[in-house]
Amino acid sequence: MSPELICPCGRIIKDASEFKLLYLKKELNEIDILCPNDNCYLREVGYIKFEIVDGKPKFKEASFYPPFVTWNASQMGREAALAELKNTLKKLVERIDWSMIKPVEAKT
Repeated sequence: MSPELICPCGRIIKDASEFKLLYLKKELNEIDILCPNDNCYLREVGYIKFEIVDGKPKFKEASFYPPFVTWNASQMGREAALAELKNTLKKLVERIDWSMIKPVEAKT
């Protein structure tokens, strides 16, 4: 069993599928990673960046924000937290619905 992540709001996250992905910043080539707790004071805990190559989205990078990383490192130890955070980011990228991302067309 892998370690559980925990948001500073207190929400325990047992699996990457619990995070919410917000496709609101498509024009900035970014997908927000949200805490599963709708009442979380942080709410946004990370991001996934992509670029448009030949009209299709291509993964660029993913990261959790420092408060989320620091909190988990303090709860489970730095090495265990970094390994679990990295694993969770990989799982999040795998579950992206890339068909929801279409290139923003320039208005003339």
